Amino acid sequence: MTETVRAVMDRLEAQQAMALQLRPEGNSLEFLQLVYRNASLDLSVRMRAAMACLQHEVPRLAVTAQITDQGVAELLDRRLKRIEEMKLIEAKPPTNGAQTDAKPPLPRLPDRRFRRI
Repeated sequence: MTETVRAVMDRLEAQQAMALQLRPEGNSLEFLQLVYRNASLDLSVRMRAAMACLQHEVPRLAVTAQITDQGVAELLDRRLKRIEEMKLIEAKPPTNGAQTDAKPPLPRLPDRRFRRI
């Protein structure tokens, strides 16, 4: 019975050694890929390896500039012209004598009623 247990243990150790064998010219990304593809390791270890590989395996979404035949100067001129064409709302004083919500300015001199004697 001890011989069968030893044989099974030797086979398991050989499988584990073969599972994470990295080629001599292999890099760290390949090693991490071996780790997260190895089903015999814990899930937490495999998930951390997968998260570390993710940024190298899948491209990030990024903003890209699309520049057409026009130069940057022409594009800037068109946008400045469009801004000038926009009508701005200008405040005009009421002409019909309507009252406004503005309060009169406070006097610069303090009121005599509030002086201490």
